[in-house]
Order: sequence, then structure tokens, then C-alpha cells
Amino acid sequence: MKNMNRLKFLSCLFLSVFLWVGFIGFDSSAHAEDAPENTTAHPPPRTAIPHPSPPQNPVRPNSPHGPSKGAQPFMKKLESYNKRLQENPEDMEALVFLANANFDIQRFENAEALYLRVLKIDPNNLHIRTDLASVYRNLEDPGKAVETLRVVLSLNPNHEVALYNIGIILLNDKEDFDGAAEAWERLVKINPNDPLADALKEQVKRIRNGELKREKAKEIPPTH
Repeated sequence: MKNMNRLKFLSCLFLSVFLWVGFIGFDSSAHAEDAPENTTAHPPPRTAIPHPSPPQNPVRPNSPHGPSKGAQPFMKKLESYNKRLQENPEDMEALVFLANANFDIQRFENAEALYLRVLKIDPNNLHIRTDLASVYRNLEDPGKAVETLRVVLSLNPNHEVALYNIGIILLNDKEDFDGAAEAWERLVKINPNDPLADALKEQVKRIRNGELKREKAKEIPPTH
């Protein structure tokens, strides 16, 4: 499960996958033929450590999205989950599917509402809570994103996606260099064989040496 979550976690800066769907509601009047051929949301492994300037693309959630082959199967699945949710408002599978889909088309308010419904049923679902933190970051509320990730880490201090994400947000959004370094140091200690371990170590080293803070200071023009 840990490996699956890591493989489904998108690089925080460089990729954003878009699906053509909707909910609360999804636009049932839209034409399915206009949808992309591949609506599978399986992000690639993390591939880069970000520069401390504000990121252009959001941290990606880590929950698995259901695969589909083409628009028609996806739309049928969408209709099925909508119907299931109408019949049973606590249908976890339907809630997660629709929440993920809303995230993918950047309907973050809808995604938030659906993830919160999942957590009301299963408050200890750390993967969903990590996804919710990504929603808050996309809603330009990094403070709430960090707060949500701290809840995850209070329940599981070794949650790798949460550690990686909180480092990204602390570094890029909060300019908490030491906090980011601490999170990534813990991540590397937990999993020294992580594909990004060496890059994380280098980034931590630059933080500890004050290099990133000096670079950030240069980006701010002096006041007169």
C-alpha cells in the first residue's frame, strides 16, 4: 500500500492531470465525445525537488483513481456512482471517486465537500485527509493544508506522502525552511532508498546552510 501511494503521488510542481467531468453537479448535458480518451488518473512517481519560489501547479492527492478506457466507460461509471450516492449518501467508494474527479477538473470546493463527507464516515482515513490538504493548498489556504497534514502526521508520523507534501508547502508557501528540512530529514530516515532521497538530502543541506533563504531574499526588492 505504501508503494502504491507513492507511485500515485504526482510531482508537486510539474504535472497537473485534467479530466473532463463534473459533480455537485457533474454536467450530465455535456457531450461525452468531447472528453479525453484517457481519463485514468495514475500520477507518475515524484521526480523533482522544487525551487523555493511559489509553485505553478499544486501538490497532487495520493488516493487511487479508478481506471477507465475512454470517455464512454468513464461516463457510465460516473452515472453509476452518482446514482449510488443518491441511493446511499454514505457510499464510500462513490464519494472518493467523485471527490477525486472534482479535484482533477479543479473544482476544489466540491472536492473539499466530498472529502469531508468521507472523513465524517472514516475520520482515520489518512490518505483522504492528505488529499484534503492538497485541496486546501489549491484553494490558496496553505495554513489549513499544513494543519491538515499535521493531523495526518500526528496519527502516523511515518506517512511518507504527508511528509513530502508538508515539506513542499512549508518551503514554497510558508517560507518555513527549517520546518521543510525537518520533514524531509524524517522522510529520508524512514526510507533512505527512496528515489528522491539524494535530492532531498541535497535540498536539506542547502536549507541548513542558509542557501535557499539567501536566494529567496534576493527575490524580494529592497524597500526605500
